[in-house]
Amino acid sequence: MLRGVPPSADQLRELEILIRAHHPLLLVDTVEEERLHVLLEHAAEHTGLPLFSWNQVDGLRRELPEAGQTPETRPPQKALAFIERSNLEAIFHLRGLGPYLHEPVVIAQLRNIHQKYFGHQGAVVVSGNALDVPPAAEPLFTPMNLHAPSTEAYHAFVQAVLRDLANRLHVQVKLSSVDVSKLLAALHGLTFFEVQKIITQAVIEDGVLGREDIARVLQAKRQIIERSGVLEYFPHEHAMGDIAGLEHLKAWLRKRQAAFEDPARAEEYGLSPPKGLLLIGVQGCGKSLCAKAVAAEWKLPLIRLDPSNLYNRYVGETEKNLRRAIKLAEQMAPVVLWIDEIEKALSQEDAEGGPAQRIFGTFLAWLQDKKESVFVIATANDISKLPPELMRKGRFDEIFFVDLPEPDARERILQIHLKKRKRDPEKFDVSKLVERTDGFSGAELEQAVVSALYTAFSRQEDLTTESLLEEIELTKPLSVTMAERITALRDWAKDRAVFAG
Repeated sequence: MLRGVPPSADQLRELEILIRAHHPLLLVDTVEEERLHVLLEHAAEHTGLPLFSWNQVDGLRRELPEAGQTPETRPPQKALAFIERSNLEAIFHLRGLGPYLHEPVVIAQLRNIHQKYFGHQGAVVVSGNALDVPPAAEPLFTPMNLHAPSTEAYHAFVQAVLRDLANRLHVQVKLSSVDVSKLLAALHGLTFFEVQKIITQAVIEDGVLGREDIARVLQAKRQIIERSGVLEYFPHEHAMGDIAGLEHLKAWLRKRQAAFEDPARAEEYGLSPPKGLLLIGVQGCGKSLCAKAVAAEWKLPLIRLDPSNLYNRYVGETEKNLRRAIKLAEQMAPVVLWIDEIEKALSQEDAEGGPAQRIFGTFLAWLQDKKESVFVIATANDISKLPPELMRKGRFDEIFFVDLPEPDARERILQIHLKKRKRDPEKFDVSKLVERTDGFSGAELEQAVVSALYTAFSRQEDLTTESLLEEIELTKPLSVTMAERITALRDWAKDRAVFAG
């Protein structure tokens, strides 16, 4: 089935260049080894090189131009010995070699192959998931990424799955052209194996592939993201209408939405797709809510990276967690990646050479050079802990400062939270509430409404303006308890950030 889905021209060209440029050992970290093998088949046909494949069960087998078995090559050392001894100009695809990469004999054999094959166009491709290459062997390999399938590739593969199912049962496709586009967008980031499972299950249940099956795809995506242990998936629960104020920020986002949704057209126009933004400001003023609303407004999946999930007590694992999170985000693109309280991950208080220093370099390089459609929204409450390098132009498209809400924004926030809790704002003296909540954050306004509701419920009364005012009087907002810190934050933002309001 996969053989009916050709690889992208760019991916094929990249592999052919590596082979012709005499890169003897290629390393591909992927779970989609079958899709990689199809790519290698096309490369073998284009370059005229024979193709061999190896695994522990079958040993080394010649597949192109004609099939043939190489006896006594099941053990990896014997397969590598054959490759070294034959010195063939061929492509060798080795699956399952990962566990043996730490063996001194295997490292020595790979080193010999590297020296011999550097003189011609033969290439050994080692593939597997989460490959752990020892430092002694790392310089021998050239890493190669298996690009995510294009929309056209997903379309071709779904059609191939449906044709295969139609040979066994009656299949109906009840999707409009808009539904097909939504389905293909939802499939992006899933492996072909996962796509096959989802489409097959959907069709076998009722014989129909319909609009309701898009939700099944999104649920599968959520499970994959959360299984990673470093990212969380957030369903769309908020829209821009749920955010009061922040008009400058909303206008900025509206202008960039089209360029992010259609990067090819933007590039043709002379624009790069937006990278993301950094939201700095007073705690509880809507930075996190904004990340959720952007994803809903742009109709993109929202995934959250909690810095505390990255850290691991074992040396090197923290950096691996970050690379895994980045790779997964790129797989799921187009997507909004929300990094909550980024200062926790990149704190300057980290010791020299500590994990935060190391992941900072990785993150900064990715943010600067990322090509996939991952829109990053990072939030921060404590700017004193952020490295100055993160603030430079080019890291993020813009830095916004989110201040305490102005009177009109406080009015809108109170109305939103009263409506949310089945109360008619018209029955309350909202202007009086606004007047008495000067210096309150959005979170503090919400909590005042919730606390007043609890009090009214316990008294067996309905919520009134008076009960809300009573609760407001009992609240000491952050603008009072942390006045000096908020003043310092505002002073810092005057010359370094754009005010979001």
